[in-house]
Amino acid sequence: MNTRKHNEGDQESAKENIGGEIVIQQTGSTVYVDHTILVILSRPVPETDPDFENWRAANRLWRQFREEKVRLVTSGKETEMDIILWLNGQGCCITDTLRAMEAIREFESWGKVERDCIQQYKQLLVHYEELEFLPFSETDSKENAGSKEIGMLMNSAPDEPDPDRTTKDDIVLLHQCLAGLGSRYTEDRWRDLKRTDYELNWQILESVLRERGLEPLSTGISGQRNRRLFGLLNRAVGLSKKSCGRLPMPDGHIDFVINTVVEKYGHAQRERGIHHILHCVRHGINLFSTTDRLLVDGFARCKPLLEKHLGLARLDLELVNPSVLARWLLTGSRPGSA
Repeated sequence: MNTRKHNEGDQESAKENIGGEIVIQQTGSTVYVDHTILVILSRPVPETDPDFENWRAANRLWRQFREEKVRLVTSGKETEMDIILWLNGQGCCITDTLRAMEAIREFESWGKVERDCIQQYKQLLVHYEELEFLPFSETDSKENAGSKEIGMLMNSAPDEPDPDRTTKDDIVLLHQCLAGLGSRYTEDRWRDLKRTDYELNWQILESVLRERGLEPLSTGISGQRNRRLFGLLNRAVGLSKKSCGRLPMPDGHIDFVINTVVEKYGHAQRERGIHHILHCVRHGINLFSTTDRLLVDGFARCKPLLEKHLGLARLDLELVNPSVLARWLLTGSRPGSA
């Protein structure tokens, strides 16, 4: 686990101008971050991008972290899983966290992923290793077990559709893909349990998409759903290889495989975010920075309900995006204060 020097008594803040840019300088601040901060840090963001201000603020924050002027912490276990889920949503399948970089290189060798994306995935892992990991205990497991109840509180009001959530149409499409594996996979390929056959799996998905009158796009915003489906299909094929020795698979087994994969990899990201909120509460951290707007809005709306559910007179926690956080660290005025 990374450790950073932290002087809790030093709450002084200052401003320094370097190259015409105001740089945050405030020691004594501890900020919890999730994988969304690492994601935005790891890619180039032009000024015309709506995420530019958050990207710039996150980079300022990261510089201060490296200079040990701000303490950035996370749950290593939860954030590692979030990264795996996020990469899976890009189509990249990591089955062994100790071989994550190797898995990205294997995905790269497929040859259909933009170089900038591959660089982002690699940089994401590098940033993750820099963070300070909070200690994990049995208490964390018990708290996470109750996260579904908190999720119900935060989802009690109508929300915008979550693009991470697996839909009924997705399940039907995946079923069609798995039902046709017998005509695509040779016996030798089916017995290869270690390798993810990205090329063949994409051909299968591409064929089904075309049959359903859908464009098999894999890049940009328009290809977001297909990348997510590709990640789920890769997982489903991998589980099918291990659980079914021969093709074709019976319909009942296909349903079992899809349900298992969706249960683990088809969660809405907001449900994962609740785990991070609980870590902040347990460790007494009052600032949590994320670019997940739905999570931030849901928390702000349901904070009184959370206080009641957790038995707290006051929940001293703010969820803010990097841009808002940077303004607070610069001015000393906490988000949400008058």
